[in-house]
Amino acid sequence: MTARLLLTFDDRNIGNWVRALPAFETAGARVTFFVVEADLLDEREQAGLRRLLGAGHTVGSHGARHRNADETIAAWGAPEYLRREIDPSVQALRALGARAQTFAYPNSRRDAVSDHTLLGTFDRLRGGGERGLDLASARRAIAAEVPSRRVLPARGWDTGRGTSSHLDDAGVLSALLRTLADDGGVLVLYAHDIAERSEHHHVHPERLVQVLEEAASYGLQMCGFDELDAPVSGMGAGVR
Repeated sequence: MTARLLLTFDDRNIGNWVRALPAFETAGARVTFFVVEADLLDEREQAGLRRLLGAGHTVGSHGARHRNADETIAAWGAPEYLRREIDPSVQALRALGARAQTFAYPNSRRDAVSDHTLLGTFDRLRGGGERGLDLASARRAIAAEVPSRRVLPARGWDTGRGTSSHLDDAGVLSALLRTLADDGGVLVLYAHDIAERSEHHHVHPERLVQVLEEAASYGLQMCGFDELDAPVSGMGAGVR
């Protein structure tokens, strides 16, 4: 079974994502950027997003205003949620050249209703998952039989926010990559900004390079969501 690592980055950190392009190119990695507020991007951000696309990376939606899908659909109803939170994002991204066929849940908030609502617009959705120091739990982030799964689990790997450091799980992540290489499947990891320090959730550039180098050493295929096989017709969400 093919072992694929899908690195994803959320929100609106386009300048720093562009600055990380040489690291991705060196490792032979293509990744996915889930963009929020796509309809509000200035000219510089739009140009940066086009550079990301031009380098072969995937650009998907993270919503127009980062609203939690489950509670917003419950409050507004599905049609209004799609009109106000999804349509502006998709339209703005497609105007910039993105397929925008994938969506990452803000704050990993989802339920069966939101899955059903969003799978009418997107090929695949990215959910969330546990982050801890238990390898057995971490392995649940690895998905198999991807053509039959339209909602993929994911695991965070940011290193900090502001002056606060996040959980140091480098050993677990390394073991998880080794498991992926040995057993195959797809592992989705999500981070946000790429910076030495940031007021937002971020992964340190050195940590990014370490993960890219380790993944490359294991022969993992590092690809974007748009490079996955099309979902099998008639299949459901396929969520565990």
